[in-house]
Amino acid sequence: MGLPRLLDAIEALPAFARVHQGLPGPGQSLRVGGLAGSADAVFVAALARALPQRLVVVITDQVGDAERWLADLQALVDDIPVALYPPREGFGEVEPHAEVAGERVETLELLGRSGVRVLLTTARAVLEQTALPRALAGARLELRKGDVRRLEALTAHLESIGFERVPMVEDVAQFAVRGGIIDIYSFGMAEPVRLEFWGDDIVELRHFDLNTQRSTRDAELALILPVDGRVRDDDGTTERVSLPSLWPPDALVVMPAGTSVLPELVRTWDEAEHHLELARRRGEEWVRRERLFVPPPAMASTLARFGTVRIAPPPQRAVSASSADLQPQGPEPDVAFATRPPESISRDLRVLRRLQ
Repeated sequence: MGLPRLLDAIEALPAFARVHQGLPGPGQSLRVGGLAGSADAVFVAALARALPQRLVVVITDQVGDAERWLADLQALVDDIPVALYPPREGFGEVEPHAEVAGERVETLELLGRSGVRVLLTTARAVLEQTALPRALAGARLELRKGDVRRLEALTAHLESIGFERVPMVEDVAQFAVRGGIIDIYSFGMAEPVRLEFWGDDIVELRHFDLNTQRSTRDAELALILPVDGRVRDDDGTTERVSLPSLWPPDALVVMPAGTSVLPELVRTWDEAEHHLELARRRGEEWVRRERLFVPPPAMASTLARFGTVRIAPPPQRAVSASSADLQPQGPEPDVAFATRPPESISRDLRVLRRLQ
């Protein structure tokens, strides 16, 4: 049972409206503050509810933090798919723990089939490269201006991965064809895309508004994801990918308070080399670090391409008894909520529900 009234309460705040109206686009960042206690999880849950077509990714430093987010979000919502993608517990090719391996595979499958709305993961996990069933990877379609595609083949592919052909696009997982123009609305897009063909060439690629049907902005990439459950893995072959390479360009990345992704990326990269060197010295089988992990600068550049919401830590009380005012932590947030520290509930949901 979710807690929709908590989401209703935070959505009613003027600060939430400012965030919703000023969401960062690709490559942009927004700093949000004033979220005390578990208000950060309520904020993200409300954001996911308000953006039903977007993927929201929460990146933490440690697995324990991601698990805390998972528990909070699962308690808050029961109609929004939430999943955890944990890092491998070892630095080698094989995950030694079956439970972790199973959770990783399950989340990858769901993510590739648009079955996740809020993804929780860690800095180390985004640095990893892991195997993805080739059939699932092949079902994902990347379209760019200048590509050569046969319109008939494109529409056949869309239907094969679960899209519905309609006279006019009105919802996710639909496409429409009018002459040499095709409109597509895939999960993960902030707005649907319109492709204009000249023969077999894509000569225009733009986002458009569902209500007015007018173009809003050019699109560099349209990532088309299969509808959940519409892909079969017939041959069992795989290809190696990083987690962010599976996210739609309009995915919204959330960095919780205290998260420092770049140092974690560098630490993981250095530790991986150390463990692989030990394996070489012991005469064990080993795989090159570049095959298992993405270099930190490349991953930092990849993450910077997504729109990012950074949650500022709540103000701390001054240590000095003569200065009991709350002291801000870091730069001033772009948007500040006025939440108060929560009452003590010891994570007891029965108490939490009585406080609604």
